[in-house]
Amino acid sequence: MFINISNHPSPKWGTEQTGAAVALAGDIRDIAFPNVSPSMSFNDIEGLAATLAEGVGRGDCAMVSGEFSLTFALTRLLLSRGARVVVAATERRSVESTSADGTVTKTAIFAFVGFREII
Repeated sequence: MFINISNHPSPKWGTEQTGAAVALAGDIRDIAFPNVSPSMSFNDIEGLAATLAEGVGRGDCAMVSGEFSLTFALTRLLLSRGARVVVAATERRSVESTSADGTVTKTAIFAFVGFREII
């Protein structure tokens, strides 16, 4: 099973990313990455990581992406339990356009390139 633990629901992924996830681990299941309050202690973070990890089994592949301290705690826990952890590798492409009044608009496009395994 490919477990997507992020704020990027898999139904919104492109076909390339979806295909890469299925090739890695089969069916995709989404677990929403929770909001992390800045007032939380690291013990609180570890408790939240333990709750999220309940949805990931040994041998599953999890993409973990979100607030850094929770991402770190969850990744460490999943690896210790025998799950694989990956992150999406993307290429950032910026496009600038200037309107008639001189206003510049910059748009960032993140193009999926592949998954990078955390070991």
